[in-house]
Amino acid sequence: MLVLPVDNQHRHDARRDIEENSRRRYGDTEERGYSAHRDGRYDSDEDRMPLEPPGLRVFSRAIRSTPLPSPFRPPTSIAKYNVVTKPELWLSDFRLACQLGGARGDDRAIIRQLPLFLSDTAHRWLEELPADQIHDLVDLVRVFEGNFKGTYIRPGNLWDLSKCKQKSGETL
Repeated sequence: MLVLPVDNQHRHDARRDIEENSRRRYGDTEERGYSAHRDGRYDSDEDRMPLEPPGLRVFSRAIRSTPLPSPFRPPTSIAKYNVVTKPELWLSDFRLACQLGGARGDDRAIIRQLPLFLSDTAHRWLEELPADQIHDLVDLVRVFEGNFKGTYIRPGNLWDLSKCKQKSGETL
């Protein structure tokens, strides 16, 4: 095995080149107090930035960081919301199904499960809302109903029936 002598000056130059390339590519990180190495050793304290909790950014940090209750069983009997169902009825059924699955005391855990039960169209709408809009169930109901109230299919009423005209020869 061939062992080459290591030149400390060469190591120092290579490290400096890497750091300069990193500054050019990602901006001057030294100004923000970040340096991958301190005195030739890795400084792990600088990588301890608080992580964002998973979930859609429209939900508050409190909702995204709420742990699911134990035991919790996601509802299996509720269909995904498909924008043709009355939104307040669907939300009420969804909340009840989650409560029966174990999320009794905290609506934040229920809200956190919502994206899993939305159709593609409704899920995309929720993803595109501005960050930190929904903090509790009241906010969710307001935003959800406000958007989908006009989309669901309503049963016909007397006014609709009065506009119907029977053509000659047409059966009732």
